[in-house]
Amino acid sequence: MTIIKRDRKDSALDLVNAIDKLNPLLAEQGEHDAVVDLKKIASNLRKSALGTDLFNASISDLIDAFEGDHELIAYTHQRKDSSEWTPAEELAIASCRVLNLARRMKV
Repeated sequence: MTIIKRDRKDSALDLVNAIDKLNPLLAEQGEHDAVVDLKKIASNLRKSALGTDLFNASISDLIDAFEGDHELIAYTHQRKDSSEWTPAEELAIASCRVLNLARRMKV
């Protein structure tokens, strides 16, 4: 088995793209305040370099949106008894991806 380590720059780009994919799903759930905050975080991540204070603060704000302010962690839980793909599963996967990438980027 070959393990390919991801570059932090690639992970940062993936994180921004994952946030962009998550936002419309959250908007469908009525999480408009969270969407506004996530758009601001994504914008800050786009314009800041890895390791800068703004970048690190944005990562912390993103994790806090899941674990604190907006309690987005609730969307990371998948239903067990579902036999078909639903918007809930899509939202769970998208939110897990954002949270996992953010935790990976945290220093």
